Amino acid sequence: SGGALALAVADQVNMLEYAIYSIISPEGCASILWKDSTKANVAAEILGITASRLKSLGLIDSVINEPQGGAHSNPGETMTKMKRALKDHLKKLQEYSMDDLLTRRFDRLMSYGKFTETAPKVD
Repeated sequence: SGGALALAVADQVNMLEYAIYSIISPEGCASILWKDSTKANVAAEILGITASRLKSLGLIDSVINEPQGGAHSNPGETMTKMKRALKDHLKKLQEYSMDDLLTRRFDRLMSYGKFTETAPKVD
């Protein structure tokens, strides 16, 4: 979606620990694929839209841990953690020139979808 794309072109992409990042909800996907929205957990796993999965793919830069029980259980603590992460990332990004930031952002976007395979060793 346009909103997801707009968020993805940032110099730093952070995600809350239990958030999802997708153009469709897991429930919507499950309803389409299996005609059963209760299979949302299966759909979420297949879609790979969790923070840990997206971090492992290099599509996001950091995962912000949530309070026990999730972000909604303690909004104040969640906002404190987000503020700390944003300040740290902004401080690091300020070390780069505008040209460097643009080059880094372009390189990042162009790296999406590139995968390498190594051939198995033959003895």
